[in-house]
Amino acid sequence: KWCVYSKACLTYSEKLVSYLARYTRKGVMSESRLVSATEETVSFKYRDYADNNRDKVMTLSCDEFLRRYLQHVLPKGFMRIRHYGFLANACRKRKLGLIKAQVSATPCKAVKPKVEQERLIPHWPCQSCKTGTLRFI
Repeated sequence: KWCVYSKACLTYSEKLVSYLARYTRKGVMSESRLVSATEETVSFKYRDYADNNRDKVMTLSCDEFLRRYLQHVLPKGFMRIRHYGFLANACRKRKLGLIKAQVSATPCKAVKPKVEQERLIPHWPCQSCKTGTLRFI
C-alpha cells in the first residue's frame, strides 16, 4: 500500500501532481520520453537494443503502463543509489582531494617487465604416501 502525506494547502490538482512527481519521476522514466497520454493509452519512446539501437514508440493501456511503472518503485526503506564510495555526493570533493594529493605525493616507480621463467611442470602430492611428489612428464 502506497500512502503519501499531502498538506491541506495542496488543494489544486496541479500542485498535488507536481508534489508527487518529485518523489516518483526520477530514475524510472523521464518526462521527455512520454509521447502522448489519453484516457485509454500511454505512448512513450524506448530504445530497442535488439534492433540496432533504434528508437521506437510503444503504446500500452493505462493499466499496463502503471503496472510496469510501479515495478520500478522501490519498497519502503530502500534508497536508490547513484554513486557510492569516493564518488558519493556527501564526500566527493574531500575524498577526491585526498586521492589526488596521495597520487601526486608518491612518485611513480618504473616497473620492470617480468623475465619469462622456465616453463613450470605441473606436480601434485602423492596420493598414497602424502610425502612424495607426482610430476607430469
